[in-house]
Amino acid sequence: MKKYLFTALILVLSLSQVISQAIIINHQTATLSSIPDNWIDSAKVKLKVTYQHTSHGSQLVSGIEAIEVTYGGVYNFTSSDYGLDPSVFLNDYGMPGAPDLGHNGDLAWRDATFEILNDPDCNRNVVIWSWCGGVSDNDSAGIYAYLNAMSELEVNYPDVQFVYMTGHLDGSGASGNLNQMNNLIRNYCVENEKILFDFADIESYNPDGGQNYMEWCALDGLNYDSTCNNPWDGPNWGAEWVAANPEHSYVTVAGNCASCAHSSDPAEAKLNCVLKGNAFWWLLARLAGWNPNVGISTGNADNKHINIYPNPSSGRIIIQSDNDYINEVFIFNALGSKVMSRKINNRKKSVTLNLSGYCKGNYFVRVNTGKSGYTKKIVVP
Repeated sequence: MKKYLFTALILVLSLSQVISQAIIINHQTATLSSIPDNWIDSAKVKLKVTYQHTSHGSQLVSGIEAIEVTYGGVYNFTSSDYGLDPSVFLNDYGMPGAPDLGHNGDLAWRDATFEILNDPDCNRNVVIWSWCGGVSDNDSAGIYAYLNAMSELEVNYPDVQFVYMTGHLDGSGASGNLNQMNNLIRNYCVENEKILFDFADIESYNPDGGQNYMEWCALDGLNYDSTCNNPWDGPNWGAEWVAANPEHSYVTVAGNCASCAHSSDPAEAKLNCVLKGNAFWWLLARLAGWNPNVGISTGNADNKHINIYPNPSSGRIIIQSDNDYINEVFIFNALGSKVMSRKINNRKKSVTLNLSGYCKGNYFVRVNTGKSGYTKKIVVP
């Protein structure tokens, strides 16, 4: 491990010097059966993961434990419960010194990361921290403190892969502060080619995709209300999906989930942990080198599936899909606020948008097709 350096250079270097493209893990990368077994094995050989979290973040571990109980074999893994254990694949609660990513720009988690990585016995090459309410009450200054600290760690430890996260759902919907701050994290990760586990996105969709329940003010326990009046007493999309798919393997795995924090006891709520466990294995396989070229959003302008032109543009832009129909288009500003949302009907592969009236600056266009999603930066000059 390289020693911890304090230099101004830390805050300006990009992770593009470390990895070649963004890896975005979201609801489109939560299908366990899509991951070849050899890449699960490869992840367990190549990776030494340290993960620090409180209750919400435990959902990932609960998910992979339920998968292990259900299937065994390739999904068996070794772990430790606290601190550094060089002999195991996963150090759960691996960085004593801070419980999670904290609130309002607190950087105790960064200092704890330096401490563990500077330990002479440390062999960890993947570092993951999760949020627990810290995005909901944060502002852009606090989010940038988090992003800059992550970049600082990346520069000091170029042989370690650092995973960014969004915060869990809180019922505040598309216009809420949580979603705006999550979008700030998402856009930063795409633009700067980071690794993102999109925690909120995974609990916003059932396994069939389609409806984004975050827009219906979904909560971390999967309850929602399409009117956003009272999601606490609203229906549960997990219960609805399980009722419609009782024989699905995910229901079996959910039944083997010992607990799923912030979710009720029935299997339908534990579906939340199953989907996050699926996505966790997808993340680890990707970090081990697997590249399925499906459902991975990148910031590269030459993406072979989606073209956006002209760029820069202060007038009309054309979004062209080469291999699938466009379902939805969103535009976010540089602060992560959604400034445009459009659902596309009639099976179109080409959509024209008018940017006249937009302020000068950088924006992010999110294009969802029937099979995958892409995010690209555009410039209004």
